Amino acid sequence: PPAALRETPVTYLSLAEARAYCAWAHGGARLPHEWEWQYAAQGTDGRPYPWGASKVAANYPPMSSGVTCRGPQPVAAHAPQGDSPFGVSDLVGNVWQYTDEVRDEHTRAVILRGGSNYRPSGSKWYFPNQIELNTHNKYFLFSDRYERAATIGVRCVKDAA
Repeated sequence: PPAALRETPVTYLSLAEARAYCAWAHGGARLPHEWEWQYAAQGTDGRPYPWGASKVAANYPPMSSGVTCRGPQPVAAHAPQGDSPFGVSDLVGNVWQYTDEVRDEHTRAVILRGGSNYRPSGSKWYFPNQIELNTHNKYFLFSDRYERAATIGVRCVKDAA
């Protein structure tokens, strides 16, 4: 990728592509389960934000709106002050992150965590930014062609030995 994008989250991936990317780029890694994402972001003390108990605007990307998405900021742009208790950067406010897929008789969806730094102007339906760790969004899946978005990215995890 161009140098300017090397440290930004990978976006515009369908769920299938996100899974394949993790396996390829990180030697057998996978997408996190929602509870793994929550644990990495929150630790064990019930904090509402990765960095602690108070909403601190300097710890995550500012919101933007309009007709053009400027894209995500570099992953470590708000480190270490915005990091989780485990030192994980960029968990909230930059791009939504894929976690578990859920299915029922009629639909397929994925649970998105972390919020995005962009919301189209005038949009009443688009996901609001939700950086609080007790929130998520459910993103309905249709096909790889329709799942890609500038505001949805991927976080890869590997099981410990």
